[in-house]
Amino acid sequence: MELIDLIHKELPQIQCGRCDTPGCKQYAEAIVNGSPHDRCVPGGFKTLKKLNAITNTNYISVNSEYGPTIKSQKVKIIEEECIGCKKCISACPVDAITGGTNMMHSIIDDLCTGCELCIEPCPVDCIEIIPLSDQDAAKPREVSQFFYDSKENLTINKKRNKLINFSNKNMEISDTLNLQLKNRNIDKSKMIDEMQNKIIKSDLSKLHRFDENEINTFLQDDN
Repeated sequence: MELIDLIHKELPQIQCGRCDTPGCKQYAEAIVNGSPHDRCVPGGFKTLKKLNAITNTNYISVNSEYGPTIKSQKVKIIEEECIGCKKCISACPVDAITGGTNMMHSIIDDLCTGCELCIEPCPVDCIEIIPLSDQDAAKPREVSQFFYDSKENLTINKKRNKLINFSNKNMEISDTLNLQLKNRNIDKSKMIDEMQNKIIKSDLSKLHRFDENEINTFLQDDN
């Protein structure tokens, strides 16, 4: 766990997922488990050099296949063009976008890491990139892991509640079916008794050579 924390601390905390893992903490865990640590293009050679020192390895350059890089920036929604589809809200890894369905969305500047994940899903291309100073860009990135984890936990809880509700509904259906089956069994038993009585009274009784006294005795005992 200590090694994961050391590696995680040196990552840029943009939570962009370009390293083929969902967030920076997951990438740190993947590196400890053997994944190459040359995939953080936004961190660049500076981050690579620090990770080389921590892991006692010697990667020469960052793997550009995991780019392009991400500069010091944030995004802004052109609010008058927003259609309120919520696709950007779902894509944001740190919950930095507010707004309801069919309502205008807005960026929370203090949380936006500039990861760009909200840009591609936008169907009306109303999200633009705003350059920032390194200092201003660093502030939301310093707290990004907390808000990333918060959104992940919220998503997990929603899925868990959905499963619980689904399970409860299944239990309700099961209870209803069991009650129906139980009632059906009661009817079935009653029907068997009635059928037996009908057989005794019918001409089929002649096959068993029952006389009238035997039939009356059977029916009296059955009742």
